[in-house]
Amino acid sequence: MENRMLLEQNQALRRDLETARADPRAIRIRDLAAAAQGDLACLPHRDAEVEELRKERDQALAAVRRCEADLAAQRNITQRLMADNTRLLDSVGQGS
Repeated sequence: MENRMLLEQNQALRRDLETARADPRAIRIRDLAAAAQGDLACLPHRDAEVEELRKERDQALAAVRRCEADLAAQRNITQRLMADNTRLLDSVGQGS
């Protein structure tokens, strides 16, 4: 009789233990789900931010390309001027 009572108490304690373990899990799952929903709700706002950043990047890249083209043109002009100056200096040196 005493063994039976102890077995019943043991089973009741196990059920209580399982319930006690399940409650924090359920709370954690609920919190994680709420956090995930919150993160997902922010996605449209983040998409707008990402799109704005992409536009800024594209504008910066276009500015870099323009600067590189201007720099290349400047190099060409400098090279031509150096060649012209060399010819002029040579002609002045030969005339002396």
